Amino acid sequence: MAMIKKKLPVVTDEKKIEEALSRGVENIYPDKDSLKKLLMSGKRIKLYCGFDPTASSLHIGHGIQIKKLEEFRRLGHEVIFLYGGFTAMVGDPTDKSEARKVLSKEEVKKNMRGWKDQIKHLIDVGKISFKNNNDWLSKLSFSELLKLSSYFTAQQTLARGMFKDRLAEGKDLFLNEFMYPLMQAYDSVTLDVDLEIGGSDQMFNMLAGRTLMKKMKQKEKFVLTTRLLADPSGKKMGKTEGNMIALTDSPEEMFGKVMSWTDEMIVPALEIVTDVPMEAVREVEAKLKTGGLKPRDAKLDLAYEIVKLYLGEVAAERGRENFKRVVQEKEKPAEIPEVKIAAGDGGKIGVLDLFVKAGLASSNSEVRRLIGEKAVRINDVLIEFVDSEVAIPEAGLLLQRGKRQFMKVGRK
Repeated sequence: MAMIKKKLPVVTDEKKIEEALSRGVENIYPDKDSLKKLLMSGKRIKLYCGFDPTASSLHIGHGIQIKKLEEFRRLGHEVIFLYGGFTAMVGDPTDKSEARKVLSKEEVKKNMRGWKDQIKHLIDVGKISFKNNNDWLSKLSFSELLKLSSYFTAQQTLARGMFKDRLAEGKDLFLNEFMYPLMQAYDSVTLDVDLEIGGSDQMFNMLAGRTLMKKMKQKEKFVLTTRLLADPSGKKMGKTEGNMIALTDSPEEMFGKVMSWTDEMIVPALEIVTDVPMEAVREVEAKLKTGGLKPRDAKLDLAYEIVKLYLGEVAAERGRENFKRVVQEKEKPAEIPEVKIAAGDGGKIGVLDLFVKAGLASSNSEVRRLIGEKAVRINDVLIEFVDSEVAIPEAGLLLQRGKRQFMKVGRK
């Protein structure tokens, strides 16, 4: 017999509602006051956020929206975590200068495995609903799809910034990309929600859902966009940009990546990515401005809070101790992963291939760049030439990338 999820009483505390509608929030459509009035009325609303399984791991950018879902759950509202099982096979063109790679159904299903476990520290997975838009989008007939498309104009879709840029540059614009906002819009109609949450880069798609909801159900759907975590140049943190923190990262990796962030990211990250009370965030901000707090110390606290939130307190302690040992005290990590790889004649292998096969770099060109930055060592010896070859002895080799990443390599 299926367990009945016990509903929390709806919370109408103005301070808690105000925090949910302001902390880490970029915009609310049609306006914040109307949504606040609805929440203050005591009505239980239904809301969701969708996540396309385009990779096997969620990342810290997704965590921002998942945390916001949990805020609304604690206020007593009905929360839906939507797997974009169908939309992932199309690919959202948001902020992309090229079309996304189309994924197979099998790839999408494989990517979805383990997601519940990844988010268990961020949201009570036993008290929310999980849906998959493949359940309804895959069943739409061609005539139904044509009817849905009649609610939108080509001009509305072409108004998207990235589409205009691609047209101006003479790049291809595919019809399936035109359909993505329509598919996400239909999710809102099918789920019959009152609110959709997503990153500010999802604004166009979410507003399309608001339009479709009005036309098909004569109902208002609110849209709340969260701020994106970005570096000072405006480059957002995510898998496409190659700077993401995955929720499957080890505590050591997660801690070290946060420590590599710029000082300017400390205060925004405390607000957007952690649960540190806003009074404490403002105190950190003031002390950083007056010199009462060193950025490095503030970042150590930030990294600890992030790892604790995403992986738990024990993991946060482990990440901090590893960082102190490896970076501050310049010692080796207590635990170093091992891998065995095949080498050529005489057990020799080129340094470029070695680091790629060991998983410390994604390509030969990345290893070349790291060598140029003096960030590659083998058995504590700095590697300075891209055409270097080494033999893998029976005892193996200790590879090091930068200050924090190590790998023991043995010969198959």
